[in-house]
Amino acid sequence: MSSITASDLTGNVVVQFDATSGLDPIIDYLAALLRGEIIAPGEMPDAGPEWHTLSPKQSCFKLEASADAGLPGDEARRRLASTGPNILENIQPRSRASILADQFQSLPVAMLLGAASVSILTGGAFEAAVILAVVGLNAVIGYQTESRAERTIQSLGAKGPQTAQIMRGGVIATVPVQQIVPGDVLTVQRGDVVPADARLLNEEALTVSEALLTGESAPIQKTVGAIERMNVPLGSRSNMIYRGTIVTGGGGRAIVVATGSLTQAGRIQRLVGATFSPETPLQRELKKLGQRLGWLTLGTCAVLFSLGWLRGIGLLQMARSAISVAVAAVPEGLPMVATTTFALGIEKLRREGVLIRKLDAVETLAAARVVCFDKTGTLTLGHIDVDTIRIGDNAYSINEDWAYSINEDWGAQKALRNLLEVCCLCNDAEIVQTEEGLRLNGSPTDGCLVQAALDRGVDVASLRKRFARISVQRRSETYRFMVTQHAMEDGTLTAMKGSPKEVLARCRIEILPDGTERELTPERRAAIGKVNLEMASQALRVLGVARGQATGSKPNGHNGRDLAWLGLVGMADQVRPGTSELLSQLHGAGIQTIMLTGDQKATAAAVSELIGLNGRGEVEIVDGADLEDMSSGELAQTARRAHAFSRVSPAQKLQIVRSLQEAGVTVAMVGDGVNDGPALKAADVGVAIGQQQSMNAAGEIADVIIHTGGLGGLATAIETGRTTHRNIRKTIRYLVSTNLSEVLLVLAGTSVGIGAPLSPMQLLWINLISDVLPGIGLAMEAPEPDILRQAPKEDHTAILRRGEIGRLAAQSAIISGGAMAVSLLGATRYGLDSPITRTMTFESLVMAQLLHAITSRSDRHSLFDRSPRPPNRALSLIIGGSMAVQAGCLLIPFFRRLLGIAPITGIDAIITLAGGTLPFLAMEWMKSRRDTVDGELVWTRAKEQANLPAPV
Repeated sequence: MSSITASDLTGNVVVQFDATSGLDPIIDYLAALLRGEIIAPGEMPDAGPEWHTLSPKQSCFKLEASADAGLPGDEARRRLASTGPNILENIQPRSRASILADQFQSLPVAMLLGAASVSILTGGAFEAAVILAVVGLNAVIGYQTESRAERTIQSLGAKGPQTAQIMRGGVIATVPVQQIVPGDVLTVQRGDVVPADARLLNEEALTVSEALLTGESAPIQKTVGAIERMNVPLGSRSNMIYRGTIVTGGGGRAIVVATGSLTQAGRIQRLVGATFSPETPLQRELKKLGQRLGWLTLGTCAVLFSLGWLRGIGLLQMARSAISVAVAAVPEGLPMVATTTFALGIEKLRREGVLIRKLDAVETLAAARVVCFDKTGTLTLGHIDVDTIRIGDNAYSINEDWAYSINEDWGAQKALRNLLEVCCLCNDAEIVQTEEGLRLNGSPTDGCLVQAALDRGVDVASLRKRFARISVQRRSETYRFMVTQHAMEDGTLTAMKGSPKEVLARCRIEILPDGTERELTPERRAAIGKVNLEMASQALRVLGVARGQATGSKPNGHNGRDLAWLGLVGMADQVRPGTSELLSQLHGAGIQTIMLTGDQKATAAAVSELIGLNGRGEVEIVDGADLEDMSSGELAQTARRAHAFSRVSPAQKLQIVRSLQEAGVTVAMVGDGVNDGPALKAADVGVAIGQQQSMNAAGEIADVIIHTGGLGGLATAIETGRTTHRNIRKTIRYLVSTNLSEVLLVLAGTSVGIGAPLSPMQLLWINLISDVLPGIGLAMEAPEPDILRQAPKEDHTAILRRGEIGRLAAQSAIISGGAMAVSLLGATRYGLDSPITRTMTFESLVMAQLLHAITSRSDRHSLFDRSPRPPNRALSLIIGGSMAVQAGCLLIPFFRRLLGIAPITGIDAIITLAGGTLPFLAMEWMKSRRDTVDGELVWTRAKEQANLPAPV
């Protein structure tokens, strides 16, 4: 390529290149530039070399650092002062000016501003002032609501302190991530979030999920060797690890090559350059609806103008009437309805300990039809304790006092201690001395094994000093076990723990409780496998334990069959309180629940029965090994009928979630650990269990964080999501039906030759008092009592369905019919142009519209139900206050002159009251009859068994 030029006006890019080179390399190069994988000339002259092309030794030389000792403390401080802290600058939120400007950019507002302009030209300066006041009020409300929502979302991005293991001056130290500098040697292991871009120095079965950068959630196997090609995509740079990616298996050491904004994550953040939160699908649908209603209103105004002209009504009068209809009919509060309701939903969940990272997560929860659960740490507490140990033919059942169910002889004591010591050596849990006593840092499994040894009197610290670790092979997707090598006086010791099947396959002999050895015959192996299944059927997580000993410098490998089998360790993980109740709620809500676990099938079956994964029915469990030969379609069909998947890896969890999505199912994934990371990322909505300050991988990825640590928050989140969606639809139905009733009233009056029953100023007032505030009151509607006994909403359902449009038109006709009847009665008593006639019409229409907000609260429950719904106090106050203001207008002379109304007599008041209340009573009666005809629209078990029904 000789040159690249781009136009910021058209967005076109012109590339001049040698025609013999072909087009594909040019396209690949441009795509890599846009992804930030290749540095553009002059973009960052200080970015350094392409590190993946250098060997570990060359990388250390370039960075003037030692692979063994890292950086001296003084040099690290000097570099920190030079490069700055290792942080990513937050993308600036929307400015106040931009939020305010956005309030004037919708089609409804543009129509209102146009109507104000025409009013000024036709002599209606005061009307124009009122129109502008309406626009200004909506802008203020929208600005306040969106500003609050923006602050809420920005606050959710706040993170607690992060630390990393760094080699400084030859000593491993825990330092804040912000203080990491190029040249630091960092240690990463399974579960870590990589704190900076780094070049690998060594690795041990290291796998990393790079979904943050590449979008590929499947873990990447890492290697150390240099890569010759320079322009290699990030996903192919196997010797690099990048900031924000997640270590899913193994471990390793790497030298930091870039920090802060110079990392790949920093480049992507700069390239994005977006300061606006993305619109949710519902918000986009609302905007489209507003535009359609706007054009429909323009068409109606044209029809109205034509009818008046044909009947000989003055052009100026008809022009102003048409403008007034446009002002009254356009639901200018529509664009801010979604933002208001979402903000209220987010704040409610926040108060209850459920944190929402993305606005559309609330909407997606309403559509979730399948919820996949991780088991350990999610459905269970993750506080594992050793329950049973099997050595030889003996079972050791452990109670709180560490008493054993058999008579302990010296041999059994020694065999048990030997097994526990191996568990402590093949273990990454650290023992930390604090003021409150000993604390174990590490995974729940490793921690409970060390705790068991400590309770049994094993001096773990001395044991680890006596048998210094030489090497470690951590559990990975390839090897479902952990193996460590330790130095002995006369050789090496091998310690292994992990999947009983895989550990047993690497053993040749078995150590019995009395210390003797026996050959592992096929019969004995089958017997051990049977014991393993028995323990798993008791909801125990089972590990196999083995050891090997070799003289000389060549240790026992984990690929041979020379190890000695020591026994089985069964660990119990208590079910999280409230799990059974939650699953019952989800089943009642029409949501399928699936458990994904790395445990054995028998363990999965025992836990499933304990928590009621399928209620009282039988549970179908699919083993991870059976997934290998399934296509995506077959897997989706299997997942729709299965209740649990056992022995699944993180990649298989991801595969299950994606297969369901490809089948058109909205999936929520609930997890708490690094194993759940890929599935959480891929799910339509990811839910993490834990504290906001916890920096585990699940919390970093999830859209929803249940801060309280209890699963009950999930039901609350789904209930709020459904309520939020329903409240938005209620508000939309209310706005459309009331605005349409005004249009129908004016059209009816013009059609029968009496002209517009209401003046432009009266229509403006109605628009002000009965549009935005009742809509906000509906947005604050509490959940319907049976909302979790209804089916989930369809994912791509329109806000207004075809059947609802007819219903809303009928409601609008009833409201306008009541007002029109009052207008005709008033005309027979006082004449067409009488202020009293307009007052009666005006008051009856306002009353009917305000009462219609009560009708809009529910399309299922009516005023005539035996058990009425709980009151909506906010809506009641808004309706009561609006009616009080409306009554005050009749008493205050200034408002009477402003609105062109007059006092009315007792008979006129009765007629007006009837015109306002009878439409409300009629619609409530029709609603109760419709419910009786349609039947009870609630979720039933029979419907669940017939697959998922259409939403109600």
